[in-house]
Amino acid sequence: MKRNHDFSSSDSELDETIEVEKDSADENGNMSSPLGSMSPATSTQVQARKRRRGIIEKRRRDRINNSLSELRRLVPSAFEKQGSAKLEKAEILQMTVDHLKMLHAAGGKGYFDAHALAMDYRGLGFRECLAETARYLSIIEGLDSADPLRIRLVSHLNNYASQREAHSGLSHLAAFPLMSPTIGAPVPTSSVGKPYRPWGMEIGAF
Repeated sequence: MKRNHDFSSSDSELDETIEVEKDSADENGNMSSPLGSMSPATSTQVQARKRRRGIIEKRRRDRINNSLSELRRLVPSAFEKQGSAKLEKAEILQMTVDHLKMLHAAGGKGYFDAHALAMDYRGLGFRECLAETARYLSIIEGLDSADPLRIRLVSHLNNYASQREAHSGLSHLAAFPLMSPTIGAPVPTSSVGKPYRPWGMEIGAF
């Protein structure tokens, strides 16, 4: 079956279907291969075409993969998730479409604003560090999701991130949820908005 390839017109000759005769039996009933029945010059040409096709196909795949890697780095939602799980190509493309729709709805405001982009990446980087902190406390330090220290620390960092984003005009990042301090347990309201102190005391606690 002939496959379609995204080649340029200069490579159109590579898309020609190579007609290869089926194996046939000689007078003694021995099977001979199609390439074996060709002249050495014809066989060399066929093999050269196959190699060129393989090279062009590899370059095409490399271009696609490089472009997807760039999209994963440039689209905020994809950039945020790149350290947690491997994204499928379809997911990266969907995130790109969603991001472009959001920019279009906003009238392109901030699209060419280097400061706004830097603040976006700063906010996403902080969230990624927050996720890594929670992972460290859970896996390395052995603190489960209900541990008071873990809850207090993650709650403080969540609150700090939200305040920074609100003051910096990054409210659109609210579409990406912050790290939950615990699963199935409410965040203590007394600790929200107060600076964390490793010795267990808070400003305003006494």
